[in-house]
Amino acid sequence: MARLDLLHHALLWTLMCLFFLGSASEGINTTAGQDVTLTCRAPNNNNIIVVEWSRADLESEYVILYRDGHFVPDHQHPSFKNRVDLQDRQMKDGDVSLILENVTIDDNGTYECRIFTRGANCRKGAHLKTDPISIISLRVVDPPDKKIITAESGQKVTLTCRAPNNNIIVVKWSRADLEPEYVLLYRDDLFVPDNQHPSFKNRVDLQDRQMKDGDVSLILKNVTINDTGTYECGVLMREIRSWKPISIIHLHVDPPGQRGGVIRRRHGLLAGLIFLLSLLAFLICRRHKKHNQESQSTSS
Repeated sequence: MARLDLLHHALLWTLMCLFFLGSASEGINTTAGQDVTLTCRAPNNNNIIVVEWSRADLESEYVILYRDGHFVPDHQHPSFKNRVDLQDRQMKDGDVSLILENVTIDDNGTYECRIFTRGANCRKGAHLKTDPISIISLRVVDPPDKKIITAESGQKVTLTCRAPNNNIIVVKWSRADLEPEYVLLYRDDLFVPDNQHPSFKNRVDLQDRQMKDGDVSLILKNVTINDTGTYECGVLMREIRSWKPISIIHLHVDPPGQRGGVIRRRHGLLAGLIFLLSLLAFLICRRHKKHNQESQSTSS
């Protein structure tokens, strides 16, 4: 029986060692200006003394160091000051994920998560700094170009947006000035009405609810001047697991009749110009004809 207990404990310690020595590697793609969560989870939070996030190209400087319930600012790379935090400082269930705010292209790189533990390690009674338990490659690209659309009140407008593929979990159309309410949220083939701005209820739809070829364009019906603003299209994709803004469109809506009035005025000016040119041509031809007749009379 004692041998079975020893074997059981040995197997348990071996599995824990293998967990620490193993690492999970993943990749995240996002755009500049977004907040990103780099996930990392230890077996539990009872034995964690220190959490360290690092990036290989920063050498001795680190992204974040958290020790005994406090952040340690010494040797932190300047570019991460006031931009990083742990998702849960209590590290419940071993969650030591990193939040990186307002990312830029300078944040591109491979991030490693390590922890120091007390007691629960391969050598009883010693503190252990693990090999990386999470390795994440972060790729940040510049935000998409902004498009401008002009419409007249009462029209139906399509705001185009296309994802790289149709492996889409959630589609979200938002407008910055409506924060935190949104224009449209589509999840698991259903529209989610919670927190949708009241002015868009029953006026918005996706151009293709099957999202073929990644088409997540928005249809906005019966637009008004209150719909003027900057719209952002974002998707959550299975392979990325973070919000990816892929289209930014500024919509300008003219008051009723204004756009048509401008067009009618332009048409009136063009008609007037054509009339004046025709009259001028008639007068020139008439004068030229009269001149020819006088020349013939003189020669006879």
